[in-house]
Amino acid sequence: MATHTRMTIQMLINRPTRLLLVTLCLLGLGACSEETPAPVEAPVATMKPTKPTTTPVAVVDLQVLNVGGNGFRAEMGLADLRARYGAAWVVEQAVPLGEGSTEPGAIIYPDDPSRRAYVYFVEGKTTSPISAIHIRDQESIWTGPLGIKMGMSSTELDRLNGRPFKFLGFDWDYGGYVSNWADGTLAKAFLSPGSLAVRLAPPDLAVGSERPSGYPAGDSEFASDLPSVREQAPLVVEFGLAFVPKTD
Repeated sequence: MATHTRMTIQMLINRPTRLLLVTLCLLGLGACSEETPAPVEAPVATMKPTKPTTTPVAVVDLQVLNVGGNGFRAEMGLADLRARYGAAWVVEQAVPLGEGSTEPGAIIYPDDPSRRAYVYFVEGKTTSPISAIHIRDQESIWTGPLGIKMGMSSTELDRLNGRPFKFLGFDWDYGGYVSNWADGTLAKAFLSPGSLAVRLAPPDLAVGSERPSGYPAGDSEFASDLPSVREQAPLVVEFGLAFVPKTD
């Protein structure tokens, strides 16, 4: 839009003097006699600012997962994301689904791990509205509801949730994803139809140490208040916003 405005102003200023004089005559702002008029300085063109298609978002809010207000909306599409972040910083690219598969999607700031985000679309079509936005880079500055961030422990999630929650055991493709917030605070962290997704991973082991007995592993649910989990609290390695379709 800025380029279009500059081109319009340039066209106005570069119009021949003859057309400028005709305009002045029609407006009653100058004489229309056959006499050669005194040189007239071209007026500075003034144009009303064009209303943006989206509300500008403060820089501090660009890396915040939120719904409503300056946040995301279920009806947003690729064009809305490009208006929000800049067309050059939202690139159509395949996004991971798990088990080695991918689908068409988009990546925000693809070359900057601190600001990168993976965007999914309804039915895997970039012409459809967004269905989810996920953060996966460990150096990410993105934050989620209630200050959720990369590297936060399950113990801290317990506190934010107000009660223990359940997650899938580790060591398989979908291991570590929170499966049930147990009606805690984080179950309703986003305005409807937004839903919070969080994935955990075990902390690094110190040299010579082992996982405690009964540490979560495999395709089963485990409680975040298990003694083994408390002993070696897993950490947030992925979080995201998903828009859950309404069911009849």
